[in-house]
Amino acid sequence: MTDIMIYVHIPFCDSKCFYCNFSSFVCGEDIKRQYFEKLNQEIVKNTDKNLNVTSIYIGGGTPSCVDERYIAKIIDALKTNFSVSKDAEISIEANPCSLTNEKIKSYLKCGINRISIGVQSLDNKSLKTIGRKHSKNQAIYAIKLAKQIGFKNINADLLIGIPGQTYSKLKRSAKLLLRQNITHLSAYMLINEPNTLLTRLIEKGGIKTVSEDECVTNYNKLTKYLNKHGFVRYEISNFAKDNFECKHNLGYWQLKNYLGFGVAAHSFFDGFRYENPSSINDYLKSNFEYTKNKLSEVEKIEEYLMLGLRTIYGVDITNLKMLGYDILKQKDKEINFLLKSGFLQLNNNHISVNSEHFGVLNQILLKLLP
Repeated sequence: MTDIMIYVHIPFCDSKCFYCNFSSFVCGEDIKRQYFEKLNQEIVKNTDKNLNVTSIYIGGGTPSCVDERYIAKIIDALKTNFSVSKDAEISIEANPCSLTNEKIKSYLKCGINRISIGVQSLDNKSLKTIGRKHSKNQAIYAIKLAKQIGFKNINADLLIGIPGQTYSKLKRSAKLLLRQNITHLSAYMLINEPNTLLTRLIEKGGIKTVSEDECVTNYNKLTKYLNKHGFVRYEISNFAKDNFECKHNLGYWQLKNYLGFGVAAHSFFDGFRYENPSSINDYLKSNFEYTKNKLSEVEKIEEYLMLGLRTIYGVDITNLKMLGYDILKQKDKEINFLLKSGFLQLNNNHISVNSEHFGVLNQILLKLLP
């Protein structure tokens, strides 16, 4: 059997955050009903019991904003149409203001075993600045509720670079999250994407941004703080307690096969990338004829390097040779310099970036790409 990961996109939100440029929509119940019917059809069309599903990730959007019965039906459809491993990691994203007792119980009952809560900050002023609808207390309550009902694997998201954010505020949020005994923390740099409300407000001069240098400094301080409390930075933006790394996301970074279902979802299988329509109307009308692109040999090498070096596990030199790239021979001067300078590490036939230098990964990659 071939191992596969599955991503399911739920594009609905109760409201659009000021910084968001993801494929997400505020829609009525009729559109949601049509969408889940179409999603089920797409899953059925791709039925393959010879695919062993090692992880499922339900993302968005805000999966927790829809009726929990929709989620349960999708999980059931996946288990019916694929061979889902008994020890598969099954994750769902949730927002504090839409996560209820009933939903958490339903998620556990249908087999979801990991929950990722979009906290972003535990400073109420910062939450208001970026258009989040929950409060600090709601976020803490949501985590406590998930734990109380039975979730043992809980991630919380934090944003770095929110206008007005100081390291003191950032550390306070992290400290409060660690007190809730979460097992995983994702810390993302806020990017002012074009055509978002936050970017327009910044351009009008109504909001003062945090400088890039300050963001990097704050990230480095946060990394040291989390390390002291048992959280290892195993990927550029992700920290985990021992054995709580996100298996699904690690699969992406290790260039493993995955199927994506839903609007704007992507798939990668046997060297081909597939893309679903990004418009919800186009998706609802589609016959699941995906945009398909085959990666060239050079693109495979580039992706393997760019994704693999995001993690502390790095890339396997033997795998690079199988892809036609003898990196130790073709980039010997660059690698020797990076090793001597402490930017790279070479252990057990693997090249990895010293996690202290994740901030300059792009510059390192420029020296290593073919």
